[in-house]
Amino acid sequence: MSSKLILRDGKLDSACRRSFPTLSAALPRMLGLSKLFPKSRLFSKYNLTYLDENDITEVDAICGAFMFLKKEVLDKVGYFDEDYFMYGEDIDLCYRIKKAGYKIYYYPKVTTIHLKGESTSKTKFSYVSNFYGAMSIFVNKNLNTSSRILSFILKFGIFLRSLMSYTKRSLKIIYPAIIDSALLFLSFLLSVYMRFHIFPNKSYIFIISVYILVWMIVMWLFGIYLRKNRLSIFKTFNAIFVGFFVNSSITYFLKEYAYSREVILASTLWALLFLLSWRVVLKIQNFFVEKNILLNKINLLVVSEYKFKGSLEEKFNSRHNIIYYDHDGKEPDFEDLKETIIIKNINEVVFSGENVESREIFRLMWTFKDKNVKFKIVPSGNELILSKIRGDIDNMALIEIEYNINNKLNIFSKRLFDIVLSLLLLIFVYPFIFIYSRIKKTKNSQAISKLLSLPHVLTGKYSFVGVPVWYDDYDYDFLGKKGLTGIIQLYGTEIRNKEDENNYLIFYAKNQSLQFDIEILLKTFITIIKK
Repeated sequence: MSSKLILRDGKLDSACRRSFPTLSAALPRMLGLSKLFPKSRLFSKYNLTYLDENDITEVDAICGAFMFLKKEVLDKVGYFDEDYFMYGEDIDLCYRIKKAGYKIYYYPKVTTIHLKGESTSKTKFSYVSNFYGAMSIFVNKNLNTSSRILSFILKFGIFLRSLMSYTKRSLKIIYPAIIDSALLFLSFLLSVYMRFHIFPNKSYIFIISVYILVWMIVMWLFGIYLRKNRLSIFKTFNAIFVGFFVNSSITYFLKEYAYSREVILASTLWALLFLLSWRVVLKIQNFFVEKNILLNKINLLVVSEYKFKGSLEEKFNSRHNIIYYDHDGKEPDFEDLKETIIIKNINEVVFSGENVESREIFRLMWTFKDKNVKFKIVPSGNELILSKIRGDIDNMALIEIEYNINNKLNIFSKRLFDIVLSLLLLIFVYPFIFIYSRIKKTKNSQAISKLLSLPHVLTGKYSFVGVPVWYDDYDYDFLGKKGLTGIIQLYGTEIRNKEDENNYLIFYAKNQSLQFDIEILLKTFITIIKK
């Protein structure tokens, strides 16, 4: 038996209910017919997408991510086959279970989140190799007794699918380079035509190829084809500019390649226009999607023991799919909330009520800091959090929760400050402190112990300012890295209870900035001197 497996985007994992890859089931999937006709019983036999995902169903095979069965069944049919390195062993086990006369069920009354692909997320090509290799092993072991023609068709289909998957993944990686090289070629064609009013001949095509290759190498050296930099306007501009000087040098020192410096200059201007333009277009498209500029309906999770009034709910329903999370007046469960946001594919979360702690809200926000999930709050009592009011619907002010410690610019400036200051201290202070700590026979003071941790600041394990190093990671991970000093360490004597401590931490999270961190460092330094 398997539960209903939900992927991180909230969609059903189709592998949690499927048929064996016989010819009638596998061929439509290999040809892409199952995607074109997902509700067709004829074409969607493999993943059974024509069935209601909320119905209990007897199936051929389930996913190894969640298998619930008696040990006596395993004792009878055997365990996972070690011929499979990864993937395929679950369907092979299901085949032996069905062959032994047992039934297998898909049970959607229980839902499980499946973080699919984590085992091979670092190397996506290994996923293709392992997956289709496993399918070949399964066909050879279990379906080879059928006619040779059918077996050949299955194996050939597996080969084609794996080839298509390799090609698709390769294109996803290299498509920016393909676009750039094509646009650079177009830039040179236009420049040559504008300068000489001719279409480049074979000799020009060769030198153009050399110039394009130089530019592509420069852009690769600038890291433009790393995933995080593909749409970087700044890096692309710099790479084109540097490539211009490199190609200009070729026209000076290699006379056989020096056709026209005007062509190089014009090509640079065209390259700037074309290469920056397609990146700007994609950035605008991503902005429209992330900010929901087109006002598509979004999933709104309301965390409250109350529901909206009728008129208010009607106004929300025009733009939102409202989902209520009723916690019966108790404090919401963090893990349950996290699963709900993933399973329901939530875009916005609204908190309301006295039982929602700011600290738990921050933890949830930190968990989804890299996702496009917005968090808002309906202010009640003194639970106001530093934020921006986004609008007033009837008499309810929705406040978008913001805290500086999660601001990307603040994260960057904080890390840069840590690197620069720790390097300076490691060069000019750390050697003397290290020698002193070794010579001194008594226990190191708190200040000396902190300075001895400077290498950890440089490597990124600690920050200069953060939560105390003795704090539990799970409870305070939303506040970033642990620090050699911080607001708690500085004002520890004024903290009387847990509520005071949370208030200090929330205050720092809301107001964190480079200036604030320097202020805490200076006050820590003065405190040490006064002691």
